[in-house]
Amino acid sequence: MRGHEEFSGSDALSSLADTALPPVAVLPPRCNVSEHITEQARTRPDATAIIEQATGRRITFGELERTIQSLSAGLTQYGICNGTRAVLAVRPGIEFVALVFALFRAAAVPIVVDPGMGRKNMLACIGEAKPQALIGISAAHALSKVFRKPFASVTKRVTVGRRYFWGGKTYAQLASVDASSFKAPETHASDLAAILFTSGATGTPKGVEYEHGMFDGQVRAIRDYFDIRPGEIDVPCFALFALFTVGMGCTIVLPDMDFSKPGSCDPAKVVAAIEQHKASLTFGSPAVWARVAPWLAGQERKFPETLRRILIAGASVPLKTHEALAELLPNGRVFTPYGATESLPVACIDGRTLLEKFATRMKSGEGTCVGKPLPGVEVRINPVGATYMSPLPAGQIGEIIVSSPMTTRAYFNRPEQTAASKIIATSDSGLRASDLFHRMGDVGYFDAEGNLWFCGRANHVVHTAEGPLYPEQVEGVFNAMPHVMRSALIGYPVGAAEQIPAVVVDIAPVTGVPVTKVWAEVTAREKAVLELGAGHPRTRGIARIIFDDDFPLDVRHNAKIDRIELARRHALPVGGKGGSA
Repeated sequence: MRGHEEFSGSDALSSLADTALPPVAVLPPRCNVSEHITEQARTRPDATAIIEQATGRRITFGELERTIQSLSAGLTQYGICNGTRAVLAVRPGIEFVALVFALFRAAAVPIVVDPGMGRKNMLACIGEAKPQALIGISAAHALSKVFRKPFASVTKRVTVGRRYFWGGKTYAQLASVDASSFKAPETHASDLAAILFTSGATGTPKGVEYEHGMFDGQVRAIRDYFDIRPGEIDVPCFALFALFTVGMGCTIVLPDMDFSKPGSCDPAKVVAAIEQHKASLTFGSPAVWARVAPWLAGQERKFPETLRRILIAGASVPLKTHEALAELLPNGRVFTPYGATESLPVACIDGRTLLEKFATRMKSGEGTCVGKPLPGVEVRINPVGATYMSPLPAGQIGEIIVSSPMTTRAYFNRPEQTAASKIIATSDSGLRASDLFHRMGDVGYFDAEGNLWFCGRANHVVHTAEGPLYPEQVEGVFNAMPHVMRSALIGYPVGAAEQIPAVVVDIAPVTGVPVTKVWAEVTAREKAVLELGAGHPRTRGIARIIFDDDFPLDVRHNAKIDRIELARRHALPVGGKGGSA
């Protein structure tokens, strides 16, 4: 029931080595992630499912289930069902959650594109997905009439809010459909459920094919690992995470923020949502907590004792953020799950363990410890660039490859990228010959205790005459220096395979001291910074320090540093060979 005639990325896997894609079972188990809402409505119909902090609106699980059922019936009657690809352009809120689960139940395929990636990339992603339906706010429909080409395949429209000249149905119309006789189509674990586009932070945005079984596996893995139980209160600062926790029976409180710009959130409003609703769980990118932690400390306050877990993902979390949150979280722990759109979660570690056991090693340039793989997740370290399975021993840096029930199988309509990103295990690898591994594009290693260490993106490694320099290792040393808020390793090509390394440094503000004065003092001590780096084996080859207080960041989490753009910004003059900036 994949429901599209165009090339599905899974087809490309047949070209991997000489091994065809592992066949799925003839009768895979019935599976639809929307059934998690059905179960919560059956057992806890009057419990609150969603609260919008900005508007005060709320909905119970019973009401949410009835809305999903009516929407599913209405979408099906309208022809959005059974594999119909539908762009979903709706702001996070009750309607967004209801529509996602309704599309799942109708066996349609929501296409989710990050609006923060910019209009050009967003339109390119939509055009690539060839949607047959557009479900969105009025502004999205208006945009489709101005930029017609990416939406040329759209034949069905649903407007959330006021509908104008473009026709189609409205959310209100579909939500009022009598669903008493509606029977949802049967979906299975291997059926295509959604196309989620990567943010493009680590390359060209690509549509990742998610199957119902993968979503179901994520719900169960996250629920079990973090011991999340029905009735808990979650304040998600990343909209897609809300879909997981509401499916687990949590009440999700959507904070008053622009979810497309987490780095610009108002920390007071995030804290207000946590405090007012006695949240036990919250999730957000490092950019959120980099704003919340200093604000809370400046107010001489701490998080409420009800808060037991802060989950942070999207980029490496600075040790200084871990240290700050440890002081502010009296009755809980910080967790930093590692993964990617194509496979998550992969591994996890809690902040307390990180600070107690691994902080010193991270500051000395060993990389960033991301913990041990979750149960059911297979992780191997493979030679960088290898298209075959050849695991490296502990302590040796290579490319991280992953296989799990949550690992996706393909990119939509991108056969070459699919083939390049997947590896099928061989029978002599100690794994099932059918196991499919995703190449994360990250480099790292396992230590002797089985902890996974992240060393950066493979395409961010700087190759010098003395050997490779890994971003997370080099930056760990510089980030531990006084006044350094963040740093980024970059490289300048000087030959076919050699680069000149440099480190871009952002100086942290000092309370009561003008930024310009701090900047001048640190710049004056640039020689000392270089000397500190020269005293460490990981960084002694760095001969150029650049100061910059405006790092280019990814659009989704506002936390991943775009090192390639930084290198362009601070390009060496023609004939330049290094030295301090």
